[in-house]
Amino acid sequence: MIRRSRASLVAAAVLLACAVAQPASADDAASPTSAAVRPVSGFSPLPANCGLPPADGYTLNPNTEVLPMLARDPNRPWHLVTVFQQDRWNRYGSNGAVTAVSEDYGRTWQPSENLPAFSRCNGGTTANGGDYDVTTDNWVTVAPTGTAVAASFSLSRTGDVTAILVSRSADGGWTWDTPVTLQRDDNPRFFNDRPSVTADPYHPGVIYAVWDRIDNQSTDTTENWVQPIYLAKSTDDGRTWTTSKVYDVPTNSGVIGTQLVPLPDGTLLIGMHHETDTEGATQVIRSTDGGRTWSAPTLNVPAPLAVGPRIPDPDNSGDPVRNASLPLLAAQPGTQVVNAVWQSQDSDGTFHVAYSRSTDGGKKWSSPVRVDRTPTGSAAVPAVAVSRTGTVAVTYYDFRNNTSDPATLPTDFWAVTCAKSCTTPGAWREQHIEGPFDARKVPATSAGRLVGDYTGLVSTGTGFTATYSVATGDTANPVDVHSAVFSG
Repeated sequence: MIRRSRASLVAAAVLLACAVAQPASADDAASPTSAAVRPVSGFSPLPANCGLPPADGYTLNPNTEVLPMLARDPNRPWHLVTVFQQDRWNRYGSNGAVTAVSEDYGRTWQPSENLPAFSRCNGGTTANGGDYDVTTDNWVTVAPTGTAVAASFSLSRTGDVTAILVSRSADGGWTWDTPVTLQRDDNPRFFNDRPSVTADPYHPGVIYAVWDRIDNQSTDTTENWVQPIYLAKSTDDGRTWTTSKVYDVPTNSGVIGTQLVPLPDGTLLIGMHHETDTEGATQVIRSTDGGRTWSAPTLNVPAPLAVGPRIPDPDNSGDPVRNASLPLLAAQPGTQVVNAVWQSQDSDGTFHVAYSRSTDGGKKWSSPVRVDRTPTGSAAVPAVAVSRTGTVAVTYYDFRNNTSDPATLPTDFWAVTCAKSCTTPGAWREQHIEGPFDARKVPATSAGRLVGDYTGLVSTGTGFTATYSVATGDTANPVDVHSAVFSG
Protein backbone atom coordinates (compact mmCIF):
# COMPACT_ATOMS: atom_id res chain seq x y z
CA MET A 1 0.00 0.00 0.00
CA ILE A 2 1.28 3.47 -0.86
CA ARG A 3 1.87 5.46 2.32
CA ARG A 4 0.40 8.95 2.19
CA SER A 5 0.85 11.78 4.63
CA ARG A 6 -1.54 12.11 7.53
CA ALA A 7 -2.62 15.51 6.23
CA SER A 8 -3.57 14.17 2.82
CA LEU A 9 -5.55 11.33 4.33
CA VAL A 10 -7.49 13.70 6.51
CA ALA A 11 -8.11 16.06 3.59
CA ALA A 12 -9.43 13.13 1.61
CA ALA A 13 -11.94 12.51 4.42
CA VAL A 14 -11.40 8.78 4.36
CA LEU A 15 -12.53 8.62 7.97
CA LEU A 16 -12.82 11.80 9.99
CA ALA A 17 -11.51 15.35 9.94
CA CYS A 18 -8.84 16.71 12.26
CA ALA A 19 -8.93 16.08 15.98
CA VAL A 20 -9.63 18.86 18.42
CA ALA A 21 -7.16 20.04 21.05
CA GLN A 22 -6.21 17.49 23.67
CA PRO A 23 -8.29 17.76 26.88
CA ALA A 24 -6.48 18.98 29.95
CA SER A 25 -7.33 15.90 31.99
CA ALA A 26 -9.08 12.57 31.77
CA ASP A 27 -11.98 13.98 33.78
CA ASP A 28 -12.82 16.24 30.84
CA ALA A 29 -13.91 13.15 28.93
CA ALA A 30 -16.40 12.29 31.65
CA SER A 31 -18.21 15.63 31.64
CA PRO A 32 -21.03 14.84 29.15
CA THR A 33 -24.14 13.55 30.90
CA SER A 34 -25.10 11.68 27.74
CA ALA A 35 -23.16 9.94 25.01
CA ALA A 36 -21.30 12.02 22.46
CA VAL A 37 -21.68 9.87 19.35
CA ARG A 38 -19.15 10.45 16.59
CA PRO A 39 -18.43 8.42 13.44
CA VAL A 40 -15.06 6.72 13.27
CA SER A 41 -15.49 5.16 9.84
CA GLY A 42 -17.11 6.07 6.53
CA PHE A 43 -16.69 4.83 3.00
CA SER A 44 -14.06 2.17 2.53
CA PRO A 45 -10.45 3.43 2.30
CA LEU A 46 -9.34 0.14 0.72
CA PRO A 47 -8.29 0.18 -2.95
CA ALA A 48 -11.19 -0.39 -5.34
CA ASN A 49 -11.64 -4.03 -6.40
CA CYS A 50 -8.71 -5.07 -4.22
CA GLY A 51 -10.18 -8.33 -2.94
CA LEU A 52 -11.38 -11.57 -4.43
CA PRO A 53 -14.54 -11.38 -6.56
CA PRO A 54 -17.79 -12.73 -5.10
CA ALA A 55 -18.25 -16.45 -5.74
CA ASP A 56 -20.80 -19.15 -5.07
CA GLY A 57 -21.59 -18.91 -1.36
CA TYR A 58 -19.47 -15.78 -0.84
CA THR A 59 -21.13 -12.36 -0.73
CA LEU A 60 -19.25 -9.11 -0.13
CA ASN A 61 -20.80 -6.24 1.84
CA PRO A 62 -18.96 -3.14 0.54
CA ASN A 63 -18.52 -0.13 2.84
CA THR A 64 -19.40 -2.09 5.96
CA GLU A 65 -17.31 -1.75 9.14
CA VAL A 66 -17.76 -4.23 11.99
CA LEU A 67 -16.12 -5.68 15.11
CA PRO A 68 -14.18 -2.66 16.40
CA MET A 69 -11.66 -3.12 19.19
CA LEU A 70 -10.32 -0.19 21.20
CA ALA A 71 -7.17 0.46 23.26
CA ARG A 72 -5.98 3.35 25.44
CA ASP A 73 -2.45 4.53 26.05
CA PRO A 74 -1.93 3.83 29.79
CA ASN A 75 0.14 7.00 30.24
CA ARG A 76 -1.87 9.27 27.92
CA PRO A 77 -5.54 8.35 28.41
CA TRP A 78 -6.69 10.80 25.75
CA HIS A 79 -4.72 8.79 23.13
CA LEU A 80 -6.86 5.94 21.75
CA VAL A 81 -6.36 3.46 18.92
CA THR A 82 -9.12 1.45 17.26
CA VAL A 83 -9.07 -1.33 14.68
CA PHE A 84 -12.06 -2.77 12.84
CA GLN A 85 -12.98 -4.95 9.90
CA GLN A 86 -13.56 -3.21 6.57
CA ASP A 87 -15.82 -4.57 3.81
CA ARG A 88 -17.18 -7.69 5.47
CA TRP A 89 -17.85 -10.97 3.69
CA ASN A 90 -20.73 -13.19 4.70
CA ARG A 91 -18.12 -15.84 5.57
CA TYR A 92 -14.64 -15.68 7.06
CA GLY A 93 -13.96 -12.05 7.72
CA SER A 94 -13.33 -8.91 5.69
CA ASN A 95 -11.21 -7.64 2.82
CA GLY A 96 -9.12 -5.55 5.20
CA ALA A 97 -8.59 -4.08 8.64
CA VAL A 98 -8.63 -0.32 9.26
CA THR A 99 -6.97 1.53 12.14
CA ALA A 100 -7.62 5.05 13.42
CA VAL A 101 -6.27 7.25 16.21
CA SER A 102 -7.93 9.74 18.56
CA GLU A 103 -6.09 12.38 20.58
CA ASP A 104 -9.19 13.60 22.45
CA TYR A 105 -10.62 10.55 24.25
CA GLY A 106 -12.51 9.36 21.17
CA ARG A 107 -14.47 12.49 20.35
CA THR A 108 -12.80 12.74 16.92
CA TRP A 109 -10.61 10.39 14.90
CA GLN A 110 -7.93 10.47 12.25
CA PRO A 111 -6.94 7.56 10.01
CA SER A 112 -3.56 5.93 10.39
CA GLU A 113 -1.03 6.84 7.72
CA ASN A 114 -0.82 3.24 6.58
CA LEU A 115 -2.62 0.04 7.54
CA PRO A 116 -1.20 -3.12 9.10
CA ALA A 117 -0.60 -5.53 6.19
CA PHE A 118 -2.97 -8.23 7.40
CA SER A 119 -4.44 -8.96 3.94
CA ARG A 120 -3.86 -8.16 0.29
CA CYS A 121 -6.31 -5.28 0.51
CA ASN A 122 -4.19 -3.96 3.41
CA GLY A 123 -1.08 -4.10 1.25
CA GLY A 124 -0.10 -7.63 2.23
CA THR A 125 2.28 -9.49 -0.09
CA THR A 126 4.31 -12.67 -0.01
CA ALA A 127 7.36 -10.55 0.71
CA ASN A 128 5.92 -8.78 3.77
CA GLY A 129 4.03 -11.80 5.14
CA GLY A 130 0.52 -10.43 4.60
CA ASP A 131 -0.51 -12.32 1.46
CA TYR A 132 -3.97 -13.42 2.65
CA ASP A 133 -7.44 -13.19 1.12
CA VAL A 134 -9.17 -11.85 4.24
CA THR A 135 -8.58 -10.69 7.80
CA THR A 136 -10.86 -10.99 10.82
CA ASP A 137 -10.96 -10.95 14.64
CA ASN A 138 -8.68 -7.91 14.87
CA TRP A 139 -7.48 -6.74 18.29
CA VAL A 140 -5.28 -3.89 19.53
CA THR A 141 -3.36 -2.90 22.67
CA VAL A 142 -1.14 0.02 23.69
CA ALA A 143 1.91 -0.55 25.89
CA PRO A 144 3.24 1.78 28.64
CA THR A 145 5.95 2.78 26.15
CA GLY A 146 3.27 4.16 23.78
CA THR A 147 3.79 1.32 21.29
CA ALA A 148 0.59 -0.07 19.77
CA VAL A 149 0.29 -3.69 18.65
CA ALA A 150 -2.59 -4.97 16.50
CA ALA A 151 -3.45 -8.63 15.91
CA SER A 152 -5.21 -10.43 13.07
CA PHE A 153 -6.60 -13.80 12.20
CA SER A 154 -5.65 -13.85 8.50
CA LEU A 155 -6.67 -16.63 6.16
CA SER A 156 -7.51 -17.89 2.72
CA ARG A 157 -11.07 -17.51 1.52
CA THR A 158 -11.89 -21.17 2.21
CA GLY A 159 -10.05 -21.33 5.52
CA ASP A 160 -7.56 -23.95 4.34
CA VAL A 161 -4.70 -21.59 5.24
CA THR A 162 -4.92 -19.79 8.61
CA ALA A 163 -2.48 -17.56 10.46
CA ILE A 164 -2.17 -15.31 13.50
CA LEU A 165 -0.32 -12.07 12.72
CA VAL A 166 0.70 -9.03 14.77
CA SER A 167 1.84 -5.62 13.59
CA ARG A 168 3.72 -3.07 15.69
CA SER A 169 3.32 0.72 15.68
CA ALA A 170 6.10 2.58 17.51
CA ASP A 171 4.19 5.88 17.23
CA GLY A 172 0.94 4.81 18.87
CA GLY A 173 -1.07 3.72 15.84
CA TRP A 174 -0.11 6.30 13.20
CA THR A 175 2.17 4.00 11.20
CA TRP A 176 2.40 0.21 11.20
CA ASP A 177 5.38 -2.09 10.66
CA THR A 178 5.54 -5.24 8.54
CA PRO A 179 3.53 -7.94 10.33
CA VAL A 180 5.09 -10.79 12.31
CA THR A 181 3.61 -14.28 11.89
CA LEU A 182 2.98 -15.94 15.26
CA GLN A 183 1.47 -19.10 13.79
CA ARG A 184 0.61 -20.24 10.25
CA ASP A 185 -0.89 -23.52 9.09
CA ASP A 186 -1.31 -24.60 5.47
CA ASN A 187 -2.76 -27.96 6.48
CA PRO A 188 -6.59 -27.71 6.81
CA ARG A 189 -6.40 -30.15 9.73
CA PHE A 190 -5.36 -27.10 11.78
CA PHE A 191 -7.39 -23.91 12.16
CA ASN A 192 -6.09 -20.88 14.07
CA ASP A 193 -8.79 -18.60 15.46
CA ARG A 194 -9.75 -15.52 17.50
CA PRO A 195 -6.55 -13.85 18.76
CA SER A 196 -6.31 -11.13 21.37
CA VAL A 197 -3.23 -9.10 22.29
CA THR A 198 -2.42 -7.49 25.66
CA ALA A 199 0.43 -5.22 26.76
CA ASP A 200 1.48 -5.79 30.37
CA PRO A 201 0.89 -2.42 32.10
CA TYR A 202 3.25 -3.35 34.95
CA HIS A 203 6.20 -4.57 32.87
CA PRO A 204 7.01 -2.21 29.98
CA GLY A 205 8.09 -4.09 26.88
CA VAL A 206 6.16 -7.27 27.72
CA ILE A 207 3.25 -8.05 25.38
CA TYR A 208 1.16 -11.22 25.13
CA ALA A 209 -1.01 -12.69 22.37
CA VAL A 210 -3.33 -15.67 22.90
CA TRP A 211 -5.54 -17.63 20.52
CA ASP A 212 -6.97 -21.11 19.96
CA ARG A 213 -5.78 -23.63 17.37
CA ILE A 214 -8.01 -26.50 16.29
CA ASP A 215 -6.34 -29.84 15.57
CA ASN A 216 -9.01 -31.94 13.84
CA GLN A 217 -8.07 -35.57 13.17
CA SER A 218 -11.65 -36.80 12.87
CA THR A 219 -12.57 -39.39 10.28
CA ASP A 220 -15.91 -40.29 8.72
CA THR A 221 -16.48 -42.73 11.56
CA THR A 222 -14.57 -41.31 14.54
CA GLU A 223 -14.68 -37.85 16.10
CA ASN A 224 -11.22 -36.72 17.23
CA TRP A 225 -10.52 -33.01 17.65
CA VAL A 226 -9.02 -30.69 20.23
CA GLN A 227 -8.84 -26.88 20.49
CA PRO A 228 -6.09 -25.77 22.94
CA ILE A 229 -4.69 -22.33 23.81
CA TYR A 230 -1.53 -20.96 22.21
CA LEU A 231 0.41 -18.03 23.68
CA ALA A 232 3.04 -15.78 22.13
CA LYS A 233 5.16 -13.46 24.26
CA SER A 234 7.33 -10.49 23.39
CA THR A 235 9.78 -8.97 25.85
CA ASP A 236 11.08 -6.27 23.47
CA ASP A 237 7.94 -4.18 22.96
CA GLY A 238 6.50 -6.31 20.16
CA ARG A 239 9.57 -6.60 17.93
CA THR A 240 10.15 -10.35 18.35
CA TRP A 241 7.97 -13.15 19.72
CA THR A 242 8.13 -16.72 21.02
CA THR A 243 5.11 -19.03 20.56
CA SER A 244 4.04 -22.19 22.41
CA LYS A 245 0.98 -24.22 23.30
CA VAL A 246 0.24 -23.45 26.95
CA TYR A 247 -3.13 -25.01 27.85
CA ASP A 248 -4.57 -28.26 26.59
CA VAL A 249 -8.09 -29.64 26.86
CA PRO A 250 -9.65 -33.12 26.66
CA THR A 251 -10.30 -34.70 23.27
CA ASN A 252 -13.44 -33.45 21.52
CA SER A 253 -13.48 -30.19 23.44
CA GLY A 254 -11.90 -26.79 23.03
CA VAL A 255 -11.69 -23.12 23.91
CA ILE A 256 -12.29 -19.93 21.96
CA GLY A 257 -12.36 -16.24 22.79
CA THR A 258 -9.18 -16.21 24.86
CA GLN A 259 -8.16 -12.92 26.50
CA LEU A 260 -5.13 -12.53 28.76
CA VAL A 261 -5.09 -10.02 31.64
CA PRO A 262 -1.94 -9.28 33.73
CA LEU A 263 -2.20 -8.32 37.41
CA PRO A 264 0.24 -6.21 39.50
CA ASP A 265 1.75 -9.21 41.34
CA GLY A 266 2.67 -10.96 38.08
CA THR A 267 -0.36 -13.24 37.98
CA LEU A 268 -1.79 -13.80 34.51
CA LEU A 269 -5.44 -14.60 33.88
CA ILE A 270 -7.03 -15.94 30.71
CA GLY A 271 -10.75 -15.62 30.22
CA MET A 272 -12.23 -18.00 27.66
CA HIS A 273 -15.21 -19.93 26.40
CA HIS A 274 -14.89 -23.73 26.68
CA GLU A 275 -17.18 -26.16 24.96
CA THR A 276 -17.79 -29.75 23.96
CA ASP A 277 -20.17 -30.85 21.21
CA THR A 278 -23.13 -30.21 23.50
CA GLU A 279 -22.15 -27.87 26.36
CA GLY A 280 -20.49 -24.50 26.79
CA ALA A 281 -18.97 -22.68 29.76
CA THR A 282 -17.32 -19.37 30.63
CA GLN A 283 -13.99 -20.05 32.32
CA VAL A 284 -11.00 -18.22 33.81
CA ILE A 285 -7.59 -19.82 34.41
CA ARG A 286 -4.56 -18.44 36.32
CA SER A 287 -0.80 -18.59 35.99
CA THR A 288 1.66 -17.45 38.66
CA ASP A 289 4.83 -18.40 36.75
CA GLY A 290 4.68 -16.15 33.73
CA GLY A 291 2.39 -18.37 31.67
CA ARG A 292 4.38 -21.61 31.83
CA THR A 293 1.70 -23.47 33.81
CA TRP A 294 -1.99 -22.79 34.35
CA SER A 295 -4.57 -23.66 36.99
CA ALA A 296 -7.80 -25.50 36.55
CA PRO A 297 -10.66 -23.05 35.89
CA THR A 298 -11.40 -20.82 38.87
CA LEU A 299 -14.54 -19.44 37.20
CA ASN A 300 -16.57 -22.12 35.44
CA VAL A 301 -20.21 -21.32 34.69
CA PRO A 302 -22.59 -22.53 31.96
CA ALA A 303 -22.84 -20.40 28.81
CA PRO A 304 -24.45 -20.94 25.39
CA LEU A 305 -22.39 -22.52 22.65
CA ALA A 306 -20.25 -20.12 20.60
CA VAL A 307 -21.89 -19.40 17.24
CA GLY A 308 -24.57 -21.76 18.46
CA PRO A 309 -28.20 -20.81 19.08
CA ARG A 310 -29.02 -17.47 17.45
CA ILE A 311 -30.20 -14.45 19.40
CA PRO A 312 -33.99 -14.86 19.38
CA ASP A 313 -35.60 -12.72 16.70
CA PRO A 314 -38.40 -10.62 18.24
CA ASP A 315 -40.28 -10.84 14.94
CA ASN A 316 -39.74 -14.57 14.35
CA SER A 317 -38.83 -13.57 10.81
CA GLY A 318 -36.23 -16.27 10.18
CA ASP A 319 -33.54 -13.57 9.98
CA PRO A 320 -31.86 -13.84 13.39
CA VAL A 321 -28.93 -12.03 15.00
CA ARG A 322 -25.65 -13.94 15.23
CA ASN A 323 -24.58 -15.18 18.64
CA ALA A 324 -20.79 -15.28 18.86
CA SER A 325 -20.12 -13.07 21.86
CA LEU A 326 -17.41 -14.47 24.13
CA PRO A 327 -16.20 -13.68 27.68
CA LEU A 328 -14.31 -10.47 28.41
CA LEU A 329 -12.29 -9.45 31.48
CA ALA A 330 -11.36 -6.03 32.90
CA ALA A 331 -8.96 -5.64 35.83
CA GLN A 332 -9.03 -2.53 38.01
CA PRO A 333 -5.57 -0.96 37.59
CA GLY A 334 -3.16 -1.55 40.44
CA THR A 335 -5.43 -3.99 42.29
CA GLN A 336 -6.43 -7.66 42.43
CA VAL A 337 -10.01 -6.83 41.43
CA VAL A 338 -11.14 -8.38 38.15
CA ASN A 339 -14.51 -8.03 36.42
CA ALA A 340 -15.91 -10.60 33.98
CA VAL A 341 -18.88 -10.41 31.61
CA TRP A 342 -20.30 -12.92 29.18
CA GLN A 343 -23.50 -13.72 27.34
CA SER A 344 -25.84 -15.95 29.34
CA GLN A 345 -29.05 -17.63 28.19
CA ASP A 346 -32.29 -17.91 30.15
CA SER A 347 -34.67 -20.84 30.06
CA ASP A 348 -36.93 -18.93 27.66
CA GLY A 349 -34.07 -18.74 25.13
CA THR A 350 -33.34 -15.02 25.57
CA PHE A 351 -29.76 -13.80 26.02
CA HIS A 352 -28.52 -11.47 28.75
CA VAL A 353 -25.33 -10.01 30.25
CA ALA A 354 -23.87 -12.02 33.12
CA TYR A 355 -21.35 -10.42 35.48
CA SER A 356 -18.99 -11.83 38.09
CA ARG A 357 -16.26 -10.23 40.20
CA SER A 358 -13.06 -11.44 41.84
CA THR A 359 -11.31 -9.45 44.57
CA ASP A 360 -8.36 -11.83 45.03
CA GLY A 361 -6.76 -11.97 41.62
CA GLY A 362 -9.08 -14.54 40.08
CA LYS A 363 -8.88 -17.23 42.78
CA LYS A 364 -12.53 -16.91 43.75
CA TRP A 365 -15.49 -15.32 41.95
CA SER A 366 -18.85 -13.95 43.04
CA SER A 367 -22.05 -15.67 41.99
CA PRO A 368 -23.03 -14.43 38.51
CA VAL A 369 -25.73 -11.76 38.29
CA ARG A 370 -27.58 -10.27 35.35
CA VAL A 371 -26.64 -6.59 34.86
CA ASP A 372 -28.37 -5.52 31.64
CA ARG A 373 -31.56 -3.52 32.11
CA THR A 374 -33.32 -4.82 29.02
CA PRO A 375 -37.04 -5.00 29.89
CA THR A 376 -38.01 -7.70 27.37
CA GLY A 377 -36.16 -9.89 24.91
CA SER A 378 -32.39 -10.24 24.64
CA ALA A 379 -29.32 -8.14 25.39
CA ALA A 380 -26.36 -9.02 23.20
CA VAL A 381 -22.60 -8.50 22.70
CA PRO A 382 -21.46 -7.27 26.14
CA ALA A 383 -18.14 -5.47 26.68
CA VAL A 384 -16.59 -4.37 29.99
CA ALA A 385 -14.12 -1.75 31.26
CA VAL A 386 -13.18 -0.45 34.72
CA SER A 387 -11.72 2.85 35.90
CA ARG A 388 -8.77 3.28 38.26
CA THR A 389 -11.24 4.18 41.01
CA GLY A 390 -13.28 1.01 40.47
CA THR A 391 -16.29 2.22 38.48
CA VAL A 392 -17.32 -0.54 36.06
CA ALA A 393 -19.01 0.03 32.70
CA VAL A 394 -20.70 -2.59 30.51
CA THR A 395 -22.14 -1.95 27.03
CA TYR A 396 -24.57 -4.06 24.98
CA TYR A 397 -27.17 -3.99 22.21
CA ASP A 398 -30.83 -4.80 22.64
CA PHE A 399 -34.13 -4.75 20.74
CA ARG A 400 -36.55 -3.18 23.22
CA ASN A 401 -37.66 -0.59 20.65
CA ASN A 402 -38.54 -3.15 18.03
CA THR A 403 -41.80 -2.60 16.10
CA SER A 404 -44.35 -4.95 14.59
CA ASP A 405 -42.75 -4.66 11.14
CA PRO A 406 -40.86 -7.95 10.55
CA ALA A 407 -38.80 -6.37 7.76
CA THR A 408 -36.94 -4.18 10.24
CA LEU A 409 -35.22 -4.80 13.57
CA PRO A 410 -34.77 -1.53 15.50
CA THR A 411 -31.70 -1.96 17.72
CA ASP A 412 -30.18 0.26 20.41
CA PHE A 413 -26.77 0.47 22.06
CA TRP A 414 -26.71 0.90 25.86
CA ALA A 415 -24.30 1.24 28.77
CA VAL A 416 -24.71 0.36 32.43
CA THR A 417 -22.29 1.61 35.08
CA CYS A 418 -21.71 0.72 38.71
CA ALA A 419 -19.49 2.41 41.33
CA LYS A 420 -20.01 0.01 44.25
CA SER A 421 -21.91 -3.14 45.24
CA CYS A 422 -21.64 -4.30 41.62
CA THR A 423 -22.56 -7.87 42.49
CA THR A 424 -26.05 -6.53 43.26
CA PRO A 425 -28.12 -6.15 40.07
CA GLY A 426 -29.87 -3.02 41.36
CA ALA A 427 -26.56 -1.15 41.67
CA TRP A 428 -26.25 -0.67 37.90
CA ARG A 429 -27.41 2.55 36.19
CA GLU A 430 -28.35 2.46 32.51
CA GLN A 431 -27.60 5.09 29.84
CA HIS A 432 -28.81 5.12 26.25
CA ILE A 433 -25.85 5.52 23.90
CA GLU A 434 -27.34 5.37 20.39
CA GLY A 435 -30.25 4.07 18.33
CA PRO A 436 -32.47 2.72 17.25
CA PHE A 437 -30.92 1.58 13.99
CA ASP A 438 -32.08 -1.28 11.76
CA ALA A 439 -30.05 -4.42 12.48
CA ARG A 440 -31.50 -6.07 9.38
CA LYS A 441 -29.15 -3.79 7.42
CA VAL A 442 -25.96 -5.14 9.00
CA PRO A 443 -24.03 -7.92 7.19
CA ALA A 444 -25.66 -11.34 7.03
CA THR A 445 -23.58 -14.40 7.88
CA SER A 446 -24.37 -18.09 7.96
CA ALA A 447 -24.90 -17.67 11.72
CA GLY A 448 -27.17 -14.59 11.52
CA ARG A 449 -26.89 -10.81 11.21
CA LEU A 450 -23.49 -9.63 12.41
CA VAL A 451 -24.23 -6.85 14.90
CA GLY A 452 -20.85 -7.76 16.37
CA ASP A 453 -18.95 -10.52 18.14
CA TYR A 454 -17.41 -7.80 20.31
CA THR A 455 -17.21 -4.02 20.64
CA GLY A 456 -14.54 -1.69 22.04
CA LEU A 457 -14.72 -0.14 25.52
CA VAL A 458 -12.06 1.57 27.66
CA SER A 459 -11.88 3.77 30.74
CA THR A 460 -10.38 7.22 30.14
CA GLY A 461 -10.32 8.47 33.72
CA THR A 462 -13.70 8.71 35.37
CA GLY A 463 -15.39 8.45 31.98
CA PHE A 464 -15.53 5.77 29.29
CA THR A 465 -15.24 5.57 25.51
CA ALA A 466 -16.93 2.91 23.39
CA THR A 467 -16.59 1.95 19.72
CA TYR A 468 -19.34 -0.10 18.08
CA SER A 469 -21.07 -0.67 14.74
CA VAL A 470 -24.38 0.83 13.63
CA ALA A 471 -26.45 0.60 10.47
CA THR A 472 -26.64 4.00 8.77
CA GLY A 473 -29.71 3.68 6.53
CA ASP A 474 -27.50 4.59 3.55
CA THR A 475 -27.42 1.72 1.05
CA ALA A 476 -24.12 3.02 -0.37
CA ASN A 477 -22.49 3.01 3.09
CA PRO A 478 -24.57 0.55 5.11
CA VAL A 479 -22.61 0.15 8.37
CA ASP A 480 -20.21 2.51 10.18
CA VAL A 481 -18.20 2.33 13.37
CA HIS A 482 -19.18 5.04 15.87
CA SER A 483 -17.56 6.17 19.10
CA ALA A 484 -19.28 7.49 22.21
CA VAL A 485 -17.88 9.21 25.30
CA PHE A 486 -20.02 8.77 28.41
CA SER A 487 -19.78 9.34 32.13
CA GLY A 488 -19.41 6.76 34.84
